[in-house]
Amino acid sequence: MINSIGSPGTSLTGIGSSATQRGEAATKINKPASSLEDRGAVSTTVSQLASQGAPIDSDRVSALKAAIKAGTYKADPHAIAQAMISADMGAKL
Repeated sequence: MINSIGSPGTSLTGIGSSATQRGEAATKINKPASSLEDRGAVSTTVSQLASQGAPIDSDRVSALKAAIKAGTYKADPHAIAQAMISADMGAKL
């Protein structure tokens, strides 16, 4: 997942505590389910994550839309590429 694009300290996704929950859920999901009870717990966790939806910072989205509309948004291709690579490789370059 891309955590930020643009200036350091800005966040496109606005991930909060739900990211921790998602990380914990991913840990649970990656462990093999050895019993029906474990599988049920994984299913419940997946359902909870799906019901939460994507972690979106609505204020940041609104600010980006306004900047695009005003013609003041400047995309930084290097920062975008670096964030994509980092997300894919799991390491900051």
